[in-house]
Amino acid sequence: MKNPLKVFLAILIIGAFAYTGYEISILSNRIQKIENKLGGPEKIAYNEKDTVEKVRRSVVRIIGGEGEGSGFVFQKGGLILTNFHVIEFEPSPKVVLPDNTFETAQIIMADKDADLAIVKIKRDLPALRLARLDGLSPAEEVLAIGYPLGGSLSGESSVIRGSFSRFTIDKETGVQYLLTDMTMIPGISGGPMVNICGEVVGINTSGLLLGGMGIAISAESIKEAYHKMAASKDPLKDIQETVFEPNKNALEAVRAFYNYIKARKLEKAFELLSDNFVKGYSFEQWSSGYGPQLDTTIVIIKPDKEITNRINVKLSTKDLIDDEIVYKYFEGYWDVREINGKWLLWKPRIREIKDPDEDWFIDQDIQKEVAEFKETHEDFEKYRPKMYEISLEPGSENLSLQELYDEAKKRVGETQAR
Repeated sequence: MKNPLKVFLAILIIGAFAYTGYEISILSNRIQKIENKLGGPEKIAYNEKDTVEKVRRSVVRIIGGEGEGSGFVFQKGGLILTNFHVIEFEPSPKVVLPDNTFETAQIIMADKDADLAIVKIKRDLPALRLARLDGLSPAEEVLAIGYPLGGSLSGESSVIRGSFSRFTIDKETGVQYLLTDMTMIPGISGGPMVNICGEVVGINTSGLLLGGMGIAISAESIKEAYHKMAASKDPLKDIQETVFEPNKNALEAVRAFYNYIKARKLEKAFELLSDNFVKGYSFEQWSSGYGPQLDTTIVIIKPDKEITNRINVKLSTKDLIDDEIVYKYFEGYWDVREINGKWLLWKPRIREIKDPDEDWFIDQDIQKEVAEFKETHEDFEKYRPKMYEISLEPGSENLSLQELYDEAKKRVGETQAR
């Protein structure tokens, strides 16, 4: 009896060990899969909730006249990294902080080819750390954080989850990109793409229109571009400069007034108002109405054809109300007078326009001029994109269509000859 019992016990013990070993093997495989998904055993101690909470403290909205996007603090001292295309046409971007206050940022440096820009604010937020990409594994989980659709969605920054796919390099610019399987939405550009530890592996840049692929400039290319910009003799060569010439004529006085407001140089704007308009109000009283205003952009500005020194304008504005951005549109005119050698804004008639259609944003006189120009220049469409590009350059605002056409033709020819 004893021998069969011993055999049974031995089989039972061996079976228990075998089963335990099998379960341990399954558990080990599961842990290995989790580690692979997170990017290695050192990342398993982190969790998504804490990481998102930490990163959100450093992510901001960046608001301009023509573009909106995201950014993040990457160095102490209020240095914020974003995409160049977010601030390309905005010399005075506004940075909306996580607590829904905002500041006017100073553009420190930019690189159009790398699609990166650095702006600075006075407030100091926690800086995010750039990751070492040699630790990034295929299929590792990454998080893209930012403000999709700009000011159209209120609340905290959004989080998009996805997996890293592979690296690719742009042969023209040398910029390295991360490809992921996430769908990015406009507005999230400039925000950080992070690993589970909250380290920045890239900066959100773009995605396929139909979804399914999100692209980020890699942390390695961010470092390279930063050193290149910092060493450049002219780190702002790609940035458009706003020229203020309020004493030149009535048109430039009105243009300067609104550009001062855009740049939040309200004292300068107030100096261009005549006593006829101010009527004894102090600067504090007048400027209080601009407290929530993030942006003022001139849509169209031109002298009236019939009344001397009357300047017709169309404007768009963005106000930060609580955590929501409110868009408004205005049109009308300013009568301007030269007083003691200075052009001053005398009397306005400006009204708000509700839900303007597309034609409202187009200067009908210019549209007619373009149509007539096109009839006499058969190759107009060939040079039209370059003409538009030149028209946006500083100092090109007053060039005629013929001058824009001639310059575009010259530049295209020089490019083809290389």
